[in-house]
Amino acid sequence: MPAHLIIEDGQPWWWDSAAIWVVPGNDPNGAPGAPVAGSNNYLWARVHNTGNSSSNGVRVDFYWADPSGQIAVGVATRIGSAFADLAPGASQDVLCLVPWFPVIVNGGHECLLAVAHGPGDVNALPDPLPTGFAFQPQHHAQIAQRNVTVVQAARRAQLLAISVAALPRQDKRVVLQLEQGGELPEPVLATLGLEKWRPARAAKIEAGLSRTPYCDDQQGEQKLDVAVPRGRAVPVYLNLRASELANGEYALLRVLETIDGKVIGGVSYVLVDAVEDGKQETPS
Repeated sequence: MPAHLIIEDGQPWWWDSAAIWVVPGNDPNGAPGAPVAGSNNYLWARVHNTGNSSSNGVRVDFYWADPSGQIAVGVATRIGSAFADLAPGASQDVLCLVPWFPVIVNGGHECLLAVAHGPGDVNALPDPLPTGFAFQPQHHAQIAQRNVTVVQAARRAQLLAISVAALPRQDKRVVLQLEQGGELPEPVLATLGLEKWRPARAAKIEAGLSRTPYCDDQQGEQKLDVAVPRGRAVPVYLNLRASELANGEYALLRVLETIDGKVIGGVSYVLVDAVEDGKQETPS
């Protein structure tokens, strides 16, 4: 059997991958956490070779994109690469050689992707990936997506932008819908710096979707039809407010992008209580 490169997907949704993580600050060996907009952040990924042959000179490319369900080459921006030599059965944590500087306009709420290319891979991807290539981590073992954002929620509503993009040669019509509740696996929480946090028991979450920004008294829709011309992207706005989130608790909200009832992508929001100094106490 040749080499078989894998960057693991998240569960139950692939965009919740714990195999990509961020280290904010100037020390790439520091503690994982949420990205900080307007400053250096370092990106890591964990890549495996589950095949019977070595793959030396594996290159892992890192990309960022605006929060979006389905993402294609040309929409995502390449950040840099990491390199590894992988013997059969080996795994390695690899560091992107270029620091990531998230844009302030999105508050650091970006989607991250990691793509592995290596000699002898059993299902090698095109290299370079052509413009318009849909990343689709659920169909490619060498691709992982991290679309998990920590949001300091408050009783006063806030707006978060989501991008819905169409491929270059095809119009797109999707339904966005909200899904509340559930919990994240411990490995994902650890990469967010929330390893001791637990799901909220009594949180009150109000959320809605809209095609345009709106005021606090307009909550929005739980489901929203969105049409996008080929090669274009349109914004959708998530109106969000939360209360009764205790310290050390989080609530989970997902925006699912669907076509004919089938999920093709999504964004996960981890809601924690907002505090005055912008920092959270670590629960004991």
